[in-house]
Amino acid sequence: MEQKKKRIPTMCINCSTICGLLVHVENGNVTKIEGNPNDPNSRGHICAKGHAAINMLYDPSRILHPLKRVGKRGEGKWKRISWEEAIEEVVSHLKPLREQGKPEQLVLQYGRDCTNGILDRFTDAFGTPNKVGHRGLCSLNKRMAIKATIGDTDWDTNDVAHTRYILNFGSNLYEAHQGHVPFLQRVVEGRIENGAKLVTFDVRLSNTAAQSDEWVPIFPGTDGLVALAMGHVIMEEGLYDKGFLDTWTNYSSEELKKYLELYTPEWAEKESGVPASTIRRIAIGFAKAAPRCTTVSNRGSQAHSNGFNNERAIILLNAIVGSVGKKGGWCYIAGKLDDTVVPQPKPIPPKPSVKTELSHPSAFPFVNKIYPRAVSSTIYPYIAESKVKVGALLTYYVNAPMSWPEGSTTVKEIYLDEEKIPFHVAIDAFYSESSHLADIILPDATFLEKWDLDARNSYELIPYVGLRQPVVQPRGQSRDIREILKLIADAIGGGMDKYFKYCSAEEYVHEWAKSVPGGLPFLKENGFYWDSNKQPNYVPYLQVLPEKEWKDALIEKDTGLIKTRDGVSIGLQLNGKAYRGFATESRKFQIFLPELERLNQNHETEANPLPMYVPIKSRELKENEFILTTFKWNVHTQSRTMNQKWLAEIVHDNPMWINPATAASFHIKDGDIVEVSSNSAKMNIKVHLTEGIHPKVVAISASMGHFKYGPIASGEDLDKGAKEAVNPKYVDNDINENKWWDEIGYNPNPLIPSKTDPVGGGQSWNDTIVTIKKQQVL
Repeated sequence: MEQKKKRIPTMCINCSTICGLLVHVENGNVTKIEGNPNDPNSRGHICAKGHAAINMLYDPSRILHPLKRVGKRGEGKWKRISWEEAIEEVVSHLKPLREQGKPEQLVLQYGRDCTNGILDRFTDAFGTPNKVGHRGLCSLNKRMAIKATIGDTDWDTNDVAHTRYILNFGSNLYEAHQGHVPFLQRVVEGRIENGAKLVTFDVRLSNTAAQSDEWVPIFPGTDGLVALAMGHVIMEEGLYDKGFLDTWTNYSSEELKKYLELYTPEWAEKESGVPASTIRRIAIGFAKAAPRCTTVSNRGSQAHSNGFNNERAIILLNAIVGSVGKKGGWCYIAGKLDDTVVPQPKPIPPKPSVKTELSHPSAFPFVNKIYPRAVSSTIYPYIAESKVKVGALLTYYVNAPMSWPEGSTTVKEIYLDEEKIPFHVAIDAFYSESSHLADIILPDATFLEKWDLDARNSYELIPYVGLRQPVVQPRGQSRDIREILKLIADAIGGGMDKYFKYCSAEEYVHEWAKSVPGGLPFLKENGFYWDSNKQPNYVPYLQVLPEKEWKDALIEKDTGLIKTRDGVSIGLQLNGKAYRGFATESRKFQIFLPELERLNQNHETEANPLPMYVPIKSRELKENEFILTTFKWNVHTQSRTMNQKWLAEIVHDNPMWINPATAASFHIKDGDIVEVSSNSAKMNIKVHLTEGIHPKVVAISASMGHFKYGPIASGEDLDKGAKEAVNPKYVDNDINENKWWDEIGYNPNPLIPSKTDPVGGGQSWNDTIVTIKKQQVL
């Protein structure tokens, strides 16, 4: 019999980079995955996570049927039920909330939303504002700083392929950057073709730091102070771009020079441990490469209680040297692919008018203004403190008991408390820590079995769109999220169903893709659409504003600000020309944040409108105290990849990194077991001695230490009854046949308390103070 072979384009979602894939399918089975050269970002390259997606698809412990809890919550006892029974059970808990005028008691928590608006459509139609995610745990402080500063976007797209100097604060861009494969390719191009210098400030000798021209160990949370001190040097040396500062920022070069006088390299040296001479030398080298120079930053600088200000200070360096939007500089893509570009299928439900402490926590007024529904580390503390009443929790593609701060302790306890969470339905493809604590599990399709339109920041600086399409039919009775939410909405009825008129997930995406040239058929064949004839989107703030958009507008004489009759600023008039400028209130790069000034005047916050250094409380440490930091490997993402055997074979253990000099003072040798204690928890962990870490820092990687998620990830198998309910073929599964290692690793999150940057709203992952004590060997 002749075999039927296909090669189907789709998009990966095994991490947030979202690379294009070509999936080889023979007789309905995936046999191989490779990169799609039509992807303008990744250009045909993928990492190990893309290849290993086949493990996810054919995981023997996948959930393939709807399940209902039959024992106590968390006891792990289930029975298989039909989809009809499952939907009826879910609706019996959700429908009364809506009918009784309490829709805000539904909380939908998601981990990654690549659904083209279906989650918002569902929560909006239901009437709840509580669609909450993990943004505050990931990169919120950085995104807030970018959004507040330029307005156009919440993410930078550094033009590293054409740069001459990369100043990296705390980003492990060689293996764990959001742009990973596309970004790394261009970093290497910039270094080889332009001789670009890469300088990395990090507490740890990451793979990026090891590949850098210079690694500068820095005390945690002092990145912003070092950046401000560099700004001080550049201004004092006269190496700044006066034209950009005085024309395109809302704070003059004269004002900025005076403000930065305080931030001397000598002060920065005292706090950060970085020699003042090093700060001066790097600052001058960076400025002399302008405008083809850029900063890069990420978790090392922003995952602190002062992370928002750290990021503002780092971004400011690009304005000082005039590299914003320039070729080889700190670039960005203005706007994104959203409803204004590609219309959503109609009708569209109205936005809920009600706000809650989950959607708009009152302690974070600035975040609510700039980035609502993004604060994450407060979700479970607020539920525990009854600041919000939960009638039902719907979780999708998220694993909070594993990946949240205090996840396997406090968060787990809240999940088990049926007064705090009366009903929990998990939409999940795997038996995760979250689904283990659910009442109903609805089997989700994996990304190789579902539909999405998707795109990420284009490193060609030309927008593009790609298609995620099923390469095989969903296994068992698993379903696409669009079909699941449609089933629930239709069953709830009461007018909610009118917003879900599409018949299938494919029809939904077909409607969404109509505005793309060639539509869905073109995308299904090629995987991507982009206009390669367009020029890169350099200096978007200099785009001329068409006269038809401003001919009836009001123009402020003193500032040149162009406003609509409703008072909305749309551009800036300079020398008789109208420009779009930046998408901020002033249409300028905002060094000074007027919204923070207003909040201060209203006594809603106490944050400086200018970038500043705010010392974290962990700055003064006792002899036996250390800062705990976490990091990612290039083969793992948060809590979603340890069940994939190929990836787990590469990295399956994560001992704590500690400096040999530090270890010697505690008589600790490599491989010893130590007790690590914080104010939240304590745990025993193996140590790894390395010179590649700051002496006052210890580091534990994330992604490991599962207590569920299948035998490969957790070492724990299901009992026979649960096996039969989850997947009959799983009954014969033998843990020892699936793995050849004993370790499951360590999850550092129980040690880390929920602690939030008071201005930016991001989780302070890297501020936790721990003590260590060598354990006696029995």
